[in-house]
This record gives sequence, structure tokens and C-alpha cells, in this order.
Amino acid sequence: MSLLLSDLALFIQNNEKSVDDKPHAELEGQDLWKEFSVKGTEMVITKKGRRMFPMIRTKLYGLDWKSKYIMMLEMVQYDCFRYKFTNGKWEVSGKGDIQPIRAPVMHPGSPKTGEDWMKDGACFKMLKLSNDPMNADGHIFLNSMHRYVPRFHIVRCDCFGNPIFSTFKSFVFDHTDFIAVTAYQNIEVTAKKIANNPFAKGFRKPNLEEKQRRNSRVLKKQETVESSSEDMDQPSILPNISNELMAQWQLALFSSYGSIQPEPLNLKIPDIPKKSGFGVLDLLAEPNL
Repeated sequence: MSLLLSDLALFIQNNEKSVDDKPHAELEGQDLWKEFSVKGTEMVITKKGRRMFPMIRTKLYGLDWKSKYIMMLEMVQYDCFRYKFTNGKWEVSGKGDIQPIRAPVMHPGSPKTGEDWMKDGACFKMLKLSNDPMNADGHIFLNSMHRYVPRFHIVRCDCFGNPIFSTFKSFVFDHTDFIAVTAYQNIEVTAKKIANNPFAKGFRKPNLEEKQRRNSRVLKKQETVESSSEDMDQPSILPNISNELMAQWQLALFSSYGSIQPEPLNLKIPDIPKKSGFGVLDLLAEPNL
């Protein structure tokens, strides 16, 4: 039996050595993300969960055609500040809340071959953002008025479908950071979302051309709106992450700690008002450095 196991281990080791891949991910819709970033991207969070727009959609390159891969996405707290929107811009309003480390979202297509990933790409349209820390639907919990950035992970699996820690590759895309809000603060961001989000058709003002074509496509448009509404109402179906994969992801996370260089949107940090007197609780407080 031991001989069989050793032979199997040798086979797996040799098989992994024969894999020569250089995973690379590229964000689709970069121009739209950049346009939002200039205005200060906002993402609404709700108790039941709200989908992102723009969504995270990636093109994948350099994968081994026959090997299987898992794709994951997480939201990383970008800095340690809380923000507020005032006088038409975002400013730091003080120290932010601590964000607990939570499991990333695994793409429901995982695992599948590199050939399929490179052909289809990875789209996380099913991902939802929530302000309910106790939600049981797999939505990503975020703190309102805090800044986040998506971080995308690629991990290759062995011939048994188990993730290989040494193959973890992480990507952070430019212009994808955003402020989590319970309601949009910047009217320019609201207008841009309505103009570009296909699910916001009902909020757009009809132009003359649309009026001229409306009579000939009423039925077709009605069917489209109904199908879009059904899609929005459907609950997100997200696969559960195994304990082994979670442990591997945590190792990868800690090994890459500090890879993001946080910069607050506004370097002017307000002075915290000083209180008079000195109490016993002050001895337990963290020193101001």
C-alpha cells in the first residue's frame, strides 16, 4: 500500500512539474471604471445585498489548457479611514472601523480548465455587497463610508481538484477602489450609473429617437424589462468554500500582506477633539503615535 501511495505522490509531483503556466488577468471595461474613479466610485450596500456596477469582469491569459483553476474575489479595506461626502467631494472624516477578515467569493464556475477560463473569462455578476454582518447568503459584508478595492485570485488545482498553495496569483486592478454607501452621495455618480447600467433603464429620460421607435418595439421591450427584473430578483447562488481552500487562501493572503499601497482620498485628517480630565480608561487606550 505504501508503495502505491509513494508512486502516486511521485506521479502527482512529476505531473505538476510539467505544467508551465503564467496566469494573468486583465480587467474588462477599464475605461468605464476610470470614468467612475474620476468622480469617486460609490457602491451601494443593503441588508439583502446589492450587485456591483460596474461589475468585476476579467479576461484570463497564460493558463495551462488542461489544468483546472479556481477563481476567487474579495473586497479589501483600502485604508484605515472613514470618509464623508461634503462640498462635492470625498474627505477623510476620522479613523475607520476594523474590517474582519472574511472568506472570498468563489466563482460558481470553479473549478474548470484553463482552456475554458481563457475562452469565457470570469465575471462576478452574481456578487452582492451587504451591510449585514450576519447575512447567510454569502454576500460580502462592508462597512458604510469606508474605502475598498476588489482583489482577484487565481489558484491552480492538482489532478484531484485540490488547490495548490504555491500557485496562488493575486491581482488588484487600477481605478477599481470605491466607497461603500447606503445611498448615493454624488449626483454625478448617480447619473452615470443610470446612463450606463442596463438595469436602470426605467430611470432614464426618453429621447426623441426612443419615442419614434417605441411603438414598434413595445412588446419586445416589455419582455426585456421583465426578464431583467427576474434576473435581479433571483438570489445569488455562490458555492461554499472548503475548509482546505479557506486555509490555503489565508496563507496566501498573509504572505502577500502589504501589497496594496493605501492612500486616502484626501490627506487632510481632522483633529480629534480633546477631552478634559483623565480617567482610568485612558490607561487602557492605545497611545497616540
